[in-house]
Amino acid sequence: MGEEGTPKTEMINPALLDGVSANFIVKGPNGVEKAFPMRSISVTIGRSDQCDIAVKDSSMSGRHAEISKINGEIRVKDMGSANGIWLNGERVDDVELFDGDVLRCGQTSIRVDVVGGRKRPDAGMSTKLLAGIVGLVVLLTVGGIFGGLMLKKRAQHKRDLATLSAFVAAAREGQKSRPCAAAVDKVGDVARTLNTLGKPSCASAPKGDEARRVVAGYRELARTYDRIAVSISQFAAQSSASAAALTGSAEQIADADLRSQVAEAQDMVEQRSQVTTAFIADWKKASQATNAYANQLDQAFLAGNKAVCGEIEKGVAGKTAPEVLFACNKNFDRAKNAVEEKLKELDDVAGGEGAPSE
Repeated sequence: MGEEGTPKTEMINPALLDGVSANFIVKGPNGVEKAFPMRSISVTIGRSDQCDIAVKDSSMSGRHAEISKINGEIRVKDMGSANGIWLNGERVDDVELFDGDVLRCGQTSIRVDVVGGRKRPDAGMSTKLLAGIVGLVVLLTVGGIFGGLMLKKRAQHKRDLATLSAFVAAAREGQKSRPCAAAVDKVGDVARTLNTLGKPSCASAPKGDEARRVVAGYRELARTYDRIAVSISQFAAQSSASAAALTGSAEQIADADLRSQVAEAQDMVEQRSQVTTAFIADWKKASQATNAYANQLDQAFLAGNKAVCGEIEKGVAGKTAPEVLFACNKNFDRAKNAVEEKLKELDDVAGGEGAPSE
């Protein structure tokens, strides 16, 4: 991330594969964001290079906070820092973290994505924003029942614009999602693993323990791809929840033309969500292809079946890990830009109330 360090551990603790785990999106004083997957039961955060997540932030203590998985919960604890830790705007010492929570340590913010966990009961994708949408829906519903024909066209149009503005703001909240970033560090781990395995070939076939090491290495890669798919699935769930909230808001618009324009925007938001779905599918395909390749290596190097040597020379079928990540970034940026262009059009209609703050 520029100023931030990299995690000190390379392999994910097996205890994190069952139940909940977490990813942390860290934004330091320089404004640059970087994703850190939780690879061990306890993760330390602070200014010291000895921390798992080291941040160059003079307002943070050397060992500022610790995030741990305890009894199936992801918890944060103040390590005796000078400036304390703040959770969603409130100072805390030792509390459970939920999906979507935002920590602040000094001038550094940390968005918490809990994999397999749940959202805070009193919070959502944006508390004020979601409350505004719900309030508008309730207002328009009550107004429709009791106002009836007494509502004038001008008043109805004003409500439509208010709802449209809320829709634009909620849709822009979803624009902050970065599903591709969740796999960046793990793709680097995959590259290092492949370098240690080399390019298997029957022409210089490994034997004995070396052959077993190569086969086991590719089987572990297949499991790694599966774990990546699971960790990214949280984005798909968040996208579905956001889409449901947007639909509930847009259905309250009475003006047919505005409703049609909002429907177009919803289709684009859905296309953006499909990028995450495709990203997960690509990792699952990579896992299946790598596992099949490991079986071929087993046959050739351990069972002596030379008939599969031709397939071994071809390598793993399908996209490589860097190609999967590149496709996600390219497709997500394209879908995100299409959504933003449409939101600009709707924002102009709504009077600019949903425009992002500078």
